[in-house]
Amino acid sequence: MLIQAECLIPAPKSKCFTAFSDLNRLSEFVTAITKIEILTPGEIGVGTKFKESRVMFGKESSEIMEITLFDIDSHIREEAHASGVHYISDWTFSESNGQTKVHITFNIKAKTLLAKLMMPMFYCLASSLRKAFITDMEDMKKAILKQES
Repeated sequence: MLIQAECLIPAPKSKCFTAFSDLNRLSEFVTAITKIEILTPGEIGVGTKFKESRVMFGKESSEIMEITLFDIDSHIREEAHASGVHYISDWTFSESNGQTKVHITFNIKAKTLLAKLMMPMFYCLASSLRKAFITDMEDMKKAILKQES
């Protein structure tokens, strides 16, 4: 199952990429994120694991995620495995006329029989998940524009 969303931010893509990849500050910028714990030492990049806690559908939920692709200023891939499901988030950044288009492709792949049986629930939640991504990106846009002023 694939969910996509995008947002235009009137700022250079390097600034947008830096903000979106700053795991130390994401919980300051995105209202739904309550806490991020970085689980691996060193700079943020491929191999970085982190635990993200956020409010989803009125409840706090936490997932351990890993950055599996980190192409500076253009692409971040985060992956998580939970309850027989493989989640892949691809964040891409492209700039045109001083604006950056931030695009997410969120892929949900059921890996176990139970997860496959639960897939209809994910389809019912797709619209809400897309709205949550848009809200996250709008929060990031506000934070980036605030830094610009």
